[in-house]
Amino acid sequence: MKTADHLTDIEIQQYALDARSSGIAAATHIAQCPHCSGRVAFYQKMVGGMSAMPAEAFDFDLAKTVLAQLPARKRRHGPERVFIACVSLAGVIAAVGLFYYLNTSLLNDLLGNSEVLIYGTVCCLLFAFLLANRWHEYLSKIRWLDATESLQHFRAAAV
Repeated sequence: MKTADHLTDIEIQQYALDARSSGIAAATHIAQCPHCSGRVAFYQKMVGGMSAMPAEAFDFDLAKTVLAQLPARKRRHGPERVFIACVSLAGVIAAVGLFYYLNTSLLNDLLGNSEVLIYGTVCCLLFAFLLANRWHEYLSKIRWLDATESLQHFRAAAV
C-alpha cells in the first residue's frame, strides 16, 4: 500500500473480493478515501454481474462439428511394403554374409546343390511372411488407438 497515494488496483480488487483477508491499513484507507471506496464499489459490482451471468452452453454437438472438420486420413500402403522388403533383403544379405564368413570353402559346393537353395528360399519367404504379419498387427493396434476413433467412442470425455 502506498501511504501518500491511493491503493493499487490489486489491493482494491483483493479487498473487493474478500474484505476480511485485507489488512487493517487497507480497510482504514478505503473507509477514508472516496476514490478508493468508489473503485471497490465498481469491482464489487463487476464481480456481482459476472457471477450472475449464465454459464456458456452450446446449442450444437461441439465434438461432432470438430470431428467433421478434421481432414480425412489417407491410406498409405506403400511405406509398409518398402519396409518389409528392406528388412527382408537385409536379413537375406546378413544370412548369406554370415554363412560365407563361416564356410568360405563350402559356399562353392552348396550353390550347386538344389536342396540348399530351396531351403534357403523357403526360409527367406517364411521370414518375410512373419515380418509382414508383425507389421500388420502393429498397424491394426495403431488404428485402434487412433485419437479420432477414440473420441467417437467416448463423446462424454471430449472437450
